[in-house]
Amino acid sequence: KTLYLEIDNIRRGYLEDFIKKSNSSLIEEINNSTLEELLLAEEVADETDTELDIRNIGVLMFAEHPEKFIPGSYIELIRFNTKEAEASDDFIEKTFTGPIWKQVQDALDYINTNVIEEKVVKLQGQAESERFFHKSYREQEPVEIRIYVDSIQILNYPGLAKWINLERFAEGRIKGRKYRNRRIGELFKEIDLSEKKGTGIPKILRELKKNGSPGPEFDMDDDRTYLNTIIHIRDGFDKNEIMSESMSESMSELMSELERARMQVVLGYLNGNKKINSVIAAELLGVEVKTASRLLSKAEKLEILKGEGKTKNKVYCVL
Repeated sequence: KTLYLEIDNIRRGYLEDFIKKSNSSLIEEINNSTLEELLLAEEVADETDTELDIRNIGVLMFAEHPEKFIPGSYIELIRFNTKEAEASDDFIEKTFTGPIWKQVQDALDYINTNVIEEKVVKLQGQAESERFFHKSYREQEPVEIRIYVDSIQILNYPGLAKWINLERFAEGRIKGRKYRNRRIGELFKEIDLSEKKGTGIPKILRELKKNGSPGPEFDMDDDRTYLNTIIHIRDGFDKNEIMSESMSESMSELMSELERARMQVVLGYLNGNKKINSVIAAELLGVEVKTASRLLSKAEKLEILKGEGKTKNKVYCVL
């Protein structure tokens, strides 16, 4: 039996968190059920005469590192801070691992905190209800999210199934119901991370239109080895204008372009949170704690942020 079928690779904590988030009736049975019983109840394992066999879906949903057993089961995110994009060294890289439902949640949280705040693309309602699930875990390539100054691009492997007409798909007209990952879709729907019955694309089109944003673009090669979804910036948005509203003149003049880009991320975080420290800032920016500490300290000196507490436990907030 292959390694990924071993129950020791499943983390009960992830399974319990998922059950609680889904408001499943299994919540009442968590404390009195074994791990094997919960896996069977979630239909991610099969019982044989001698042992329990964990399905691949069980590994993807509830293993701590599914990418060790199923290559490509993680998300790579790259955020470019300048228009030069790939030609520039000014970017932030993040990798999201863990159970695939948590990867999607963590990636959405990052985008909501650090990108939506900057209005790269602003959709109405909750982010969870606007996403659809496509990734095939038979492919060994991760999902790639590329955040540019004027767009967000999501690259999936493979592309759409051969039976799907791309033009009808882009218009939200999907007649067929052949699901690539039916069970994943069902589980994601339980925690509001996907749409079923072909409603995901029409919902994205509707919300973008409601916001005054251009429709998404869908790009594939002839062999449909990939699908690249491009969501463009809303017309009339000027990033420099937003920056000038949230930054003092001293920030514009006395910080480098990279420091200003990083401070925008920090300020975006502080729009929804009262305080930040060096550890949180380092995680947001994908840098070492000492680098984040220097940035926050400089922001305090320039009177962009206000510091509270001693050096070791110092926190910062907006003036």
